[in-house]
Amino acid sequence: MEWSGIYSICFSQLDGDKDFLLLDGGFSFLIDVKLIRDNWKAVIENYPTSLIEVKSMGLGVLLSYLLVCYLFFYCKCMEGYKKLSKEEDLELEEQLKRLNKPTVKSITTKYGDIYDCVDFYKQPAFDHPLLKNHNFHPEMKPTSTPRRVSPKKKIRIPKLDYKPVRIGLEGGGCPLGTVPIRRTVKDELITAKFHSEIHASKVNPLDVAGLPGVHYCFAHSQAVIDYDGVGATLSIWNHPAQAPQYTVGRIKLRNGDESMEVGWTVNPGLYGDTRTHLYIYTNANQSHCYNAQCGYVHLNPNIPVDGALEPVSTYNGQIYAITLSIYQDAATKDWFLKLFNNGADINLGFWPHKIFTNLGNTATQAEWGGEVFSPPKIPSPPAGSGNVLISDEENTARDAFSVNSHIVVNNTIMDPPDGVLEIADDSNYAVFIEGDVGGDIHYLIFYGGPGGAT
Repeated sequence: MEWSGIYSICFSQLDGDKDFLLLDGGFSFLIDVKLIRDNWKAVIENYPTSLIEVKSMGLGVLLSYLLVCYLFFYCKCMEGYKKLSKEEDLELEEQLKRLNKPTVKSITTKYGDIYDCVDFYKQPAFDHPLLKNHNFHPEMKPTSTPRRVSPKKKIRIPKLDYKPVRIGLEGGGCPLGTVPIRRTVKDELITAKFHSEIHASKVNPLDVAGLPGVHYCFAHSQAVIDYDGVGATLSIWNHPAQAPQYTVGRIKLRNGDESMEVGWTVNPGLYGDTRTHLYIYTNANQSHCYNAQCGYVHLNPNIPVDGALEPVSTYNGQIYAITLSIYQDAATKDWFLKLFNNGADINLGFWPHKIFTNLGNTATQAEWGGEVFSPPKIPSPPAGSGNVLISDEENTARDAFSVNSHIVVNNTIMDPPDGVLEIADDSNYAVFIEGDVGGDIHYLIFYGGPGGAT
């Protein structure tokens, strides 16, 4: 089933000229009352069917009614997506077998997520047709590490007050020689494919009109150089979202239609909860997916690429952050994913260069910032800290930040080049580049907004 058809099934019904109601009371909903009445008579049979009558309802009943209506649209959307042909159903069953491999040990988190400790050589990455004959091993490390050039002297030396986010599995994680893979059931696989398609934007980031419902607020470097890496420390936040909405803060490398990114996200449709999670996303040639399903090779036995991140930042309070980087090994051309946590450099895994076409050689653009998605005409979720930006280097406790934002060129860590663009496609979101302010902040970028775009 083609994505364009699925998109039409899910959201085209929201484009009519019937009565809509917008309510902002902690939640925001945009509801076509007539459509609900016509399509779900059993549910709304005893509910008012005119805008005037809806307005006369009590707040609690009204909120419940609208929430049911909203969830109805999402369920209708997923129902359309799950109507698979026999061939597609068989393909999904094969994918489940490839994903849920024999396990050495299973770990259940306090939230009920199950991670299977899978032998390194049996992880999903090696089902990729281009990785059948490989010489990778669980002790792999990059042959070289990028070095930082001496920072420029600055008059302003602000301090950054944040704590590292907690990340990793309880009980010491998986045994050596294995990697943690989140256990997946069939419905979750279908949902993951649905959300992967939403996120698989191949449109120019400077022109988001081609992907309805997606909104951006990020810094975009497009200087004509070869980017060998990108990195930053990102503050971690959590915002309410209803599936299929999502909000992310991330770093990203692109070359043409191909990209790879890492960051934090709230994506209830993908994860089945409203917690903040680590995520990666791979857009490689004809394949695209979240996390570890299409060519990314995981190395770390203790930290899954989709684990929950906690605690999260509070506005004007304690800030929690995560330091992430992607950089290309100068010898192998593979792209390594690194986490810096509590003074330790941790190699999480890597993208083999052979799964890419354009990115198999180099990247041509880098990004730092946020992105959100909501179905058209449903108010979009917040980005960043969820507030209107103050944009002051002293306000890192209020605005979502990307600090120590950098690129890697010729195995050297450096500030983004001149001419970095501020990309925000809607007035509900913004991005401000402070630049290199010195101290331990270096290159500072603020991004975010309260949401509400339709």
